[in-house]
Amino acid sequence: MDLQQLTIHSFPTASKHETFLLEAKGRFFEIGKDTAELIKYLQTNGMDQNSIRRYVEEHGGKPKMEEIENFLVSFGKQLGSDENSRGDRRKSFIYHKDFISATLLRRYSDILKYLFSPWLMWIVVAVFAGLEMIYFFHFRSMVEQTPINVYLIAGLYLFLALSSLVHELGHAAACRYYGMPHGNIGLGLYLNLPVFYTDVTHVWKLSCRQRCIVNFGGVYFQMILLIPLLALAIINGYGVLDYVILLMNFNFTLTLNPFFKFDGYWMITDLLGIPNLRKKGNEWIKYLFNKVRGRKITEHLYFMSLNPWAKLGLAVYTIVVNLFFLFYFFYVIPQFLIRFYQTFPDRLQQLVMELSYQQMPSWGNLQQIILQLLFLFLFLYMTYRMILPLIRLLRWAKG
Repeated sequence: MDLQQLTIHSFPTASKHETFLLEAKGRFFEIGKDTAELIKYLQTNGMDQNSIRRYVEEHGGKPKMEEIENFLVSFGKQLGSDENSRGDRRKSFIYHKDFISATLLRRYSDILKYLFSPWLMWIVVAVFAGLEMIYFFHFRSMVEQTPINVYLIAGLYLFLALSSLVHELGHAAACRYYGMPHGNIGLGLYLNLPVFYTDVTHVWKLSCRQRCIVNFGGVYFQMILLIPLLALAIINGYGVLDYVILLMNFNFTLTLNPFFKFDGYWMITDLLGIPNLRKKGNEWIKYLFNKVRGRKITEHLYFMSLNPWAKLGLAVYTIVVNLFFLFYFFYVIPQFLIRFYQTFPDRLQQLVMELSYQQMPSWGNLQQIILQLLFLFLFLYMTYRMILPLIRLLRWAKG
């Protein structure tokens, strides 16, 4: 372990204890004050036995020399593990693949970063909010007057893909505005949802407010994209644009919700000042469960080190998000599987009959078949990736 390759940054959180951010080869770890002090001392004085002995003497024999040596061994192993890393947000994906390089992306992010000037952002958000209110106040259900066909659906999917790339470009441009590098753009699978992502690892070195701006940057760029479309829809009432506007607003709702690890989750994390928000919340639930069962608790609970407002925020978030996932896994997915079992055979039989009589297949029926198969495939893939570690563990135990 080369301590000279480690960099320590300030890292304000909601914890009552002082915390720091350790950077190690582009990955980041949250550490306490004592650990930061020890690493800085050893970086300056060397990592040999004499340096460790002097450190122990200067601190009144606490911690002991063998305790520091054992800590350095375990710390080196921890740096080689992703378990406590703050760096890569892609760890929440079941699968991910980069397809736009950081080098190519930076050509555009360096130009567009000036859109994050504070006064310009306030103007854009205000204009967008005003147009949204005008649009929905005078909304005349134009979508009902525009027939849905294969060309419209294909166009909406194409626009959604384009706006998603604009969204990721927004995150990258925000990183460049604050002087931070960004990584590649890629496509990942979160639970059974395909999503685009941008590697914004280095935002952990920014302040909480700046990280919130980076997280908001994707939606902000989509607002810029949507402003002329809102204006055109208000002026002309063009029916196809209504579908686009409704689709984008649904996309905002999905992106900014705090349940999935999308932008809304990271914004809540930064606003509360609690890194690894989901993990810290689950630790609290486990603590309460063990306490009710009367089990002896020896581990330090992060929840107890938080200020009162952060405790309340973490408790409320944890309860709500766990209720949501219980609903998702034990109602939404079972309902889909039941509906799939009840309707798919009939839909498939209808498609086969239409093809056998050389008839044009019903687009509505074909669309449902494709969507059901896609959802089923993503669900099965998600299940496979979730049980894969268990399969490997069983194989290792047998071997």
